[in-house]
Amino acid sequence: MKSKCTLAATVALAAFLGLAGCEGDDGNPGPAGPQGPEGPVGEQGPPGEDAAAVPIETCNVCHSEGSFASASDNHELMGQGDFADFVVTDDGTDIQLDFTVTLDGEPAVGAAYYRSYCWDGTARVQIKGRNDPVEPGTFFDDGTGGYTVILPGAVESCLTTNPNARFLAILQVGAEELEIAAVGDYPAAIPLDGLASNQSCINCHGESGEVGRFAPDNRGGHYSAPMSVDACVVCHIKDNPATPDDDERPSYGQIAEIIHGIHNSHNFPDGEFVSRRDTTYDVTYPTYMTNCSVCHSDDNVVPAVEVSALAAANAMPVAGDGGCFTCHGGMDGFDFTGLEFHLDIPDPGTADCQQCHVDGGIARATVAAYHNGIETERGGIIFDGADTSVTEGAKIDWQITGVEDDGTNLSISWTATYDGVGVDPCNATAGAAAPVFFADGEGNLSILRNYAQGGDYILGTSPDSAGQPGSSPGVTTDNTTCASNVATTVVPVEETDAMYGRVAIQGKPRLPSVLGGGELMAVRAFTPTYDYIVGEGGAAPERRAVVDSGECLQCHVGSMYQHGGNRVDNVDMCYLCHNSAANDEYVRVDTFDVDASEAYDGKAGQNFGMKEMLHAVHSAGETGAPIVIYRGRGIYGWAEDESLLPNWPGSGRFPVFGSDDGTGNPVEQNHVFHTPTYPRALNACGACHVEGFAILPDATKAMASTIAAGEAPFGNQLDDVLEGAQTSSCVTCHRGDTDGVYDASDEAAVKGHAYQNGWFPQEFPEGRQTIIDAVK
Repeated sequence: MKSKCTLAATVALAAFLGLAGCEGDDGNPGPAGPQGPEGPVGEQGPPGEDAAAVPIETCNVCHSEGSFASASDNHELMGQGDFADFVVTDDGTDIQLDFTVTLDGEPAVGAAYYRSYCWDGTARVQIKGRNDPVEPGTFFDDGTGGYTVILPGAVESCLTTNPNARFLAILQVGAEELEIAAVGDYPAAIPLDGLASNQSCINCHGESGEVGRFAPDNRGGHYSAPMSVDACVVCHIKDNPATPDDDERPSYGQIAEIIHGIHNSHNFPDGEFVSRRDTTYDVTYPTYMTNCSVCHSDDNVVPAVEVSALAAANAMPVAGDGGCFTCHGGMDGFDFTGLEFHLDIPDPGTADCQQCHVDGGIARATVAAYHNGIETERGGIIFDGADTSVTEGAKIDWQITGVEDDGTNLSISWTATYDGVGVDPCNATAGAAAPVFFADGEGNLSILRNYAQGGDYILGTSPDSAGQPGSSPGVTTDNTTCASNVATTVVPVEETDAMYGRVAIQGKPRLPSVLGGGELMAVRAFTPTYDYIVGEGGAAPERRAVVDSGECLQCHVGSMYQHGGNRVDNVDMCYLCHNSAANDEYVRVDTFDVDASEAYDGKAGQNFGMKEMLHAVHSAGETGAPIVIYRGRGIYGWAEDESLLPNWPGSGRFPVFGSDDGTGNPVEQNHVFHTPTYPRALNACGACHVEGFAILPDATKAMASTIAAGEAPFGNQLDDVLEGAQTSSCVTCHRGDTDGVYDASDEAAVKGHAYQNGWFPQEFPEGRQTIIDAVK
């Protein structure tokens, strides 16, 4: 029936249309009818995929080599001056100085004559002052970087009292009037030449004396020629005792007073040193003032006394004007417990200390005699002006020579030499040239391991600690055997999916103490490391070079942090814990029960990888930006001022703000605060990094930084909040100080720029593997 009705309706419709067509054309369409009621909502469709950032950083577009904002160009140190070919002649009356000057490796053309001096080892003569006009016929420029300076009458004024003198000429170059100093002795070296080493200044401050925030405009060392004591001593001399009330400018204090005072200012009785120019210094010196050898090298010979600079410094007498106060600041800078009568001496600077402090007297006579036996914070023993843990440790060459991995055990082979001669690692009795490592049962050797993702060793096996090694088995007579001066230590393998592993033997060898008495002293031999193929053994491909441990040790002589005394001076070992996955959130939560709202820095956690931590720490005094690291042994803060750390209680042992020990009481911990005084320009990457390192790292090798470690257990890296490797390389140093005063909004702006050209910190489905796959 249904089909018949349908057919009938169709036929009727066709007849109607046919008849209608015969009536003529259709009329115009009528107006639209009213909107009908809204129909019911349809069923919801299936959910789409979540929006996701593609984890690729585009920093290279603007900041790669050759681009308009090249990072390498912006990190190049400019304004680096030098002089050479310094020749002094005289015509019986005038002294002539001839020399060449370069600026950034090119001839310095068009320099102006600024000032000049001579010094005979005692007195200084100013030939041309900074405001004196240039006398005709006293300055010549050959137009190619060669200069001649004539010192009228200098034979009489400079070479009469003593047969030799030091001559100093200072030129100004360029629109910024950069000062370059040329210096040399004539006709022979003057007495006391070489008492301090020029290289020791350069080691920390760089070739041109970049001294950071204290004098960014004039570098603090005044000149851009290689920083040298040779030039400094010409002006920084003792005042003339015949005119004690005169302001003998430009003598702003003897060199020892200035250098000792500035570098030890942090330990002065008032916590600061005030120079004769009323400049206040509070410097965090990176090593120990008792280690005189840092500046007074044993390699430098002092012609006047024909002994090394170190020997001359050691022999300095205990005397009112002998230099003791230059380090100690005054009588209250000594511990006179039981000897308080010293504090009643009316004028200590002129006192005859040698009534007692003399050979055969009732008190020690020399600086060395008082410093010998002092122990540094890192366990070094000072003796004859040197840290013996450093000097003796340098004689030990300790190496891991191979690793075998059979899937069950890791067999680690290692050797050592002392002064180039092989030693028995299983030696149990220390001798003068025979270190003991562990076999006497008193050593602190153990094995430390981590595993690679990309090109970084970050896959720690600790389930609860972000990026940290999971075990550190000891090196003992039970797991170590020796044959033919080769030790083999066998430890169980750890479970990992990584292809490559890095192993270190942490600890310190020991030698007979320099103080005698049958005691042993631990020495700073480099912690050895070795990269191997997991499950197979043998050497893994060499990791990219980023930092040179030797550069760190230029400043941190015997003072690198060592975590209980067993990790020493090797950045390749430091990476095992201080890696891009390392974040102290596990300490904040598990040890102190502190969250972001209670933390001193307002963060859930702080990454303490090498770049993340060291960039921020070294720049904190310059930028003002704070960094706080929570550790089980102490909480450490760095910033321009403590006020930048909300609720910070000060330095000392205090309850940790917001903490809970599980019973409702706060946890007490040591708090340590510093305002670092970094001794270089912040863009002087060569102060730490190897030449040619990648400023913008490859994201398939340099792993992204964990800036929050997710939920417990914190060893799981798949829920880490990640920041790009290129971003963290930059924003941990460039922290946004735009007007000389740190403001959090400045830092946020810097990070915002980086995030917009990469990604805002977030989790990724497969953690860092998502990033590696996206970049590939």
